[in-house]
Amino acid sequence: MQKAQSIYAILDDAYQGQSPWNLKQIEADLSSPNNDYFFAYDQEQLIGFLSVQQLVGELELTNIAVKSRYQGKGIGAQLMTHLFDYDLPIFLEVRASNSAAQALYKSCGFAALAIRKNYYHNPVEDAVVMKKEGRNDR
Repeated sequence: MQKAQSIYAILDDAYQGQSPWNLKQIEADLSSPNNDYFFAYDQEQLIGFLSVQQLVGELELTNIAVKSRYQGKGIGAQLMTHLFDYDLPIFLEVRASNSAAQALYKSCGFAALAIRKNYYHNPVEDAVVMKKEGRNDR
């Protein structure tokens, strides 16, 4: 699957050779009927993506990544605007040390909800659980 390979390349670049997802996981995620993907392009080159999983009564942002040379240019924020089409509460987890991502999420209306201890591996780190209310939940 060409799209899965392109997504893997973005993750591998954004995470400096340490993609948290392998190709099989990406292929399975792309084929799930409960998941939606949104893409950012420069010309015809895929440079970023956002993925969400629709659950009963809520949405989970499962992944967002932008190639490193395109980071800091508002592409992540543009991808996040796709979330506003959903009228559901949206949840996500982010590494406690990832202050840039947390700032982006806060600017999009997310608020910290809880800490998940030792959620991430390689390296082991806490996750900050964040939530954005749906339009009708405010």
